[in-house]
Amino acid sequence: MDRYIAVTVIKATLMTLLALTVLAFVLTLVEEIEDVGKGDYSSWNAMVVAACSTPRFVYESFPVAALIGALLGLGGMAASGELIAMRVAGMSSRQILFAVIKGGVLLMLLVVAVGDGIGPVTEQYGNQLKLEKQKKQITFSSRNGFWAKDGNAIVNIRQVSVAEELRDVTIYELSADQQLQVITRAATGQYNFGRWVLGEVRQSKLDALQIHTRRLQWLAWDSMVDPSVLSGALINPLMLPAWDLWEQIENLKSRGQNATTYEVTFWGKIAVPLTTIAMLILAVPMVMSSSRTTAAGQRVFTGAILGTLLYLFSRGFSFLVLAMELPAITVMLFPLVIILLLILWLNRFAVR
Repeated sequence: MDRYIAVTVIKATLMTLLALTVLAFVLTLVEEIEDVGKGDYSSWNAMVVAACSTPRFVYESFPVAALIGALLGLGGMAASGELIAMRVAGMSSRQILFAVIKGGVLLMLLVVAVGDGIGPVTEQYGNQLKLEKQKKQITFSSRNGFWAKDGNAIVNIRQVSVAEELRDVTIYELSADQQLQVITRAATGQYNFGRWVLGEVRQSKLDALQIHTRRLQWLAWDSMVDPSVLSGALINPLMLPAWDLWEQIENLKSRGQNATTYEVTFWGKIAVPLTTIAMLILAVPMVMSSSRTTAAGQRVFTGAILGTLLYLFSRGFSFLVLAMELPAITVMLFPLVIILLLILWLNRFAVR
């Protein structure tokens, strides 16, 4: 019976997630269609970019889909009398809960695979494809920063604070026969009046005999890399693997820089699989506390509203953490505490 309950919940959750994903794909495609015609950006490219963005939605909406799916699965079993039959056969509410959790563990593994495996790869590919077609510029984003082909130069930018502020910029200038001629390293970069200005510059020119190095406080940099290219090419921190986020946090702290944004994102990623399990647990008392005649649509509507509210409150709380400089780990604890309180409240009405 445990396996039957787990499989029922998993199927219902995946079907719910599929429906939400298709809806998200269509809405994203409608938005991308507006950019068709810019450069070489075609309708087919828009479809590919929309498809590449769906893993982000899958990851963010997984807890809500888990709640709705569990309500559909368990609610269907309650409506058909299967749950009552299991209870008569001696299965307790706790055993039903553990069966749901077993299915939740498998779903949690799927969440981690999407958030730390599939999502970063597809989003990076989609962003690069869109930039290459619209801006006709080759770009690449990795754990070592942003890379771009800029005329006869290759540019590496390790960090972008905002679209017009750069950190750790390295420019490799090549000759006509693709030989390295100049290496320019700058600690900062700012976009002012249509051009980049690099700060704290160290420039090395290479010839056949020696390397000539000079240091400059400021250096004007005429480049095809504009702020819109940077903002479009960078991967959203939410879709970075957890281990890359942790590495970014350590690097920023070692340089004495503020890592709060990355810390909030890291703990938010840790919260998603845990919140998925909590949502599945929440579905059990929601079904047990409702009558057998409760319509499936009513359960789904209740689950959708509750899940959406929890999602919005969690996102709002993350902004509050950034604004008030609260401990980043509270981003993970906040939704779990809210769900726990709901579970305790619903257990008062659940049939045992």
